[in-house]
Amino acid sequence: MRHEENGAAAAVEQALRDWLSGDAEGPLAEVHRWALHPPGKLLRPVLLLESAAAVGGSCERVMPAAVGVELVHVASLLHDDILDDDQLRRGKPSGHARFGPGAAVLGGDALMFALFEQVVECGRRGVPEAAVNRAVGMLARAGRRMAQGVARELDPVRAPDAVGGYLEMVRLKTSALLGACCATGAVLGGGSPGQARALAGYGEALGVAFQIRDDLLPYGPEAGREGKPADSDVRNDRPSLPLLLAGPVSKDPEKVGRLLVETGVLEECTRMARAYAERACRELDALPQGPHRTALCRIAQVLTPGPWRAGGAG
Repeated sequence: MRHEENGAAAAVEQALRDWLSGDAEGPLAEVHRWALHPPGKLLRPVLLLESAAAVGGSCERVMPAAVGVELVHVASLLHDDILDDDQLRRGKPSGHARFGPGAAVLGGDALMFALFEQVVECGRRGVPEAAVNRAVGMLARAGRRMAQGVARELDPVRAPDAVGGYLEMVRLKTSALLGACCATGAVLGGGSPGQARALAGYGEALGVAFQIRDDLLPYGPEAGREGKPADSDVRNDRPSLPLLLAGPVSKDPEKVGRLLVETGVLEECTRMARAYAERACRELDALPQGPHRTALCRIAQVLTPGPWRAGGAG
């Protein structure tokens, strides 16, 4: 998903190239180039830019923060691949498979701290200091929540309300950063507190829809094409929504895929994702009508799984 219709993704790609050119000499530069190129969906920076523009802000002023949230996202991928022992990422060896776990950990650490450098740079471009300080706090809290979510994912509580536990994990692991990206865009863009809250709610609901879609990818036509290997959740016993709804399953991804189709689990997951995407769009009612609000709603629609088509998992 590149959103060429508004040019935001293309602008972020150029800004990432500029950031990498300034990072060219450090000992971790090769790790960063490997992890950041080719870029992924660029969802988080696009959300930040569109949120800023939706409240009347300047994309040029907030672009450093948009780059920063992509840096921290890629940092989380470097670390996640080590935790899951995934050997592939975006069609090539993962960071730790290519450079070793030590370099991948340090490369991710450096990218996380670079986020705050980038937000401060917004102040040099004219964003008020109070807004920069507020954005730093919001993103720091989101980072802590992300770590808590991953910790829950690694050691899930197999409670009777497994789906409720899953949703709480997703709100921490995925929704926290998406909500912070949107709210940060509003704050840096000069939006009101009410607009920032609405955009945070949009991002948090979008995060749940996005994570459910991600959980479905191993069992559809796009299996193995986006992000992690198709068998990662099954192999690592991760609490993905399809597996939780299905109950005990085989470790064979093809058998799992057939079971999920036959039992209607994939259709139920799709229904839930759509409900969260619709909730995300309703949050945007607090924003003025315009192309950027429309773009945000379109993102929610694009990220919602379509009618299920069996065939990706045998």
